[in-house]
Amino acid sequence: MKLSLCAAALFVCALHAETVLLTHDAQGSLLKTGHAALRKGGYVLAPREALFGAASAQVIDDKGAMHAVLWISAEDAEAGVVELFVGAQAPAGPDAASAMGARVQMTDHQAKVLKTREAGGFGVISRLDCGGPKDSASGPLYDEHGLLAGWHVTRTIDGQVLAFAVPLARLDAIRQTLHISLAEWNAKNERARESNYQRALGHLFIEDFDGALYYFRKATEAEPLNARAWYHRAFAEGKNGHGAAKTACYRKAIELDPSFPPAHYYLGFSLIMSGDQKGAVKEYETLRELDPAWAVRLKLFLDAAHVDVLEKGRPGADSHVGH
Repeated sequence: MKLSLCAAALFVCALHAETVLLTHDAQGSLLKTGHAALRKGGYVLAPREALFGAASAQVIDDKGAMHAVLWISAEDAEAGVVELFVGAQAPAGPDAASAMGARVQMTDHQAKVLKTREAGGFGVISRLDCGGPKDSASGPLYDEHGLLAGWHVTRTIDGQVLAFAVPLARLDAIRQTLHISLAEWNAKNERARESNYQRALGHLFIEDFDGALYYFRKATEAEPLNARAWYHRAFAEGKNGHGAAKTACYRKAIELDPSFPPAHYYLGFSLIMSGDQKGAVKEYETLRELDPAWAVRLKLFLDAAHVDVLEKGRPGADSHVGH
C-alpha cells in the first residue's frame, strides 16, 4: 500500500521519535517537511525555508500528536530559523544544553564541531565536520546527552556544501519578537528575492570577504529595503578596505531600521576608528536608550580611545568632550 506524503511523514516521525514540521499550500497539498524542536510554552524552532509559499502548517511531536501552527513568533533569516507558536498544550521538548560541546548530533549523523568564531556582524558560528555526506536541510542540533544545543545551517559555497552550527543562545535572544500569520510572513518574504543575501552569508561564514561583498551588493540591489543586507554589506566593505562605503552602509541600515542595535554599535566603532568622536558618542547615546548591553560594549572602545562621555542626568552633563 502506497503511503501519502503526509502519512509517510507521520510514520517517519513516529519511527524516529522526532518532532517534524509539515507545511501545506492553499489547496491542502503537502509542500515541505522539516525537522523541528519543541521549546517550553508551546514554541517550536523550525526551518525557515519550509514556510515559503505555505498557507498552513502543523507540527507533529515525538509522540505523534499534531499541533496547528497558530502564528510565527520570531525569526532569524540569517540562521534560517523561525520560532512558531502552536499552543501551550504542546510538550515542553528537550532541555537546553549549557554549551554546544565538541560533537553534536545532526538529523542523520554526528558531526565534529570545528572552529568557532565571530562571523562579522552575524555573531558566533561554528564550522561542522560531518565526516562524509551532510544533511542538506537545516535542523536542530543535540549534544551527546540529547540536550538541544543549537541549529544546523547548510550553505552551498562555490559548489561546495558546508555545514555550520548556530549556538542556542542566539536563538534564545530572538524569542517572541513577532506575532505574524503565515500569510503575512509570505507577503513580506520571497525565496528568489533573497537568494543573493543567503549566498552572501555563506561567503561571510567562511571569511571569503570578496565573495561576501559581491553578493551583498547584489542583495542590496535586489532588496534595497533590507536593513540587515546593508548592515552585512558594511562589514564586507570594511574588510575590503572601503572605509567610506562601510560607514555609508551602516548609516543606510540605521535609516531603514533605527531600532537595530548592532548597526548603531558598529557604526559607532567605525566612527571611533575614523576619528569622529562626536559621531561615535551620538551612537553611544542612542544605544543607551535602545539597548544598554550594546552601549556598554561601545563605551569600552570610547574609553580606550580616551573619549570622555558626560552622561545625561548628572549635574553639568550637557555635553561630551574628546581628548
